[in-house]
Amino acid sequence: MRVLALDVSTKTGWALFEDKIYSKSGYIEKTHTKDFNVNDEPNKSPLYPHNLVEAAEEIACRILNLVNELKPDRIVVENTVKGRNRHTQRLLEFIHFALIKAIQKFDYMDPGQWRYVVGLKMNNDDKKKNKAVTKGEARGKITKKHLAIRKVKELFGLDLLVKENDRADAILLGVAYVTTMQ
Repeated sequence: MRVLALDVSTKTGWALFEDKIYSKSGYIEKTHTKDFNVNDEPNKSPLYPHNLVEAAEEIACRILNLVNELKPDRIVVENTVKGRNRHTQRLLEFIHFALIKAIQKFDYMDPGQWRYVVGLKMNNDDKKKNKAVTKGEARGKITKKHLAIRKVKELFGLDLLVKENDRADAILLGVAYVTTMQ
């Protein structure tokens, strides 16, 4: 059985599992959204909201091309959660809508659920470091991105960069999904 795990965004990370074993992973080419700067009131652009719809449809098309290439038996997508920025959240929701139209059949898994299944949590050293950062005694707060990168290295020996966290998330989403699937 082939399972494709997707961390969907403008820079979608993906991971393929064959018979519950990690096979390979990567990115779908990043999509540029025309006239979209979240710091500059993108809703005032004359292209808005059609620029978001166009980008969402392009991403869904690229994901569909990957699905047709890899031919998975099942697909799991990381579910959306409330974001910090309403404009990027809207784009993400549009992408998921376009994906539903393009693929139609896939399973969702919540980020909290897959993180729990793979045991993604801070250790005591991480907590101490973050306290020191908060007090101004150190720099570089440990985030969920760092934890995902570390876990992927631990499980598969992959040396990913923090900017490759979407790929790490897709891998771990896939691990959790194949671990819990019936």
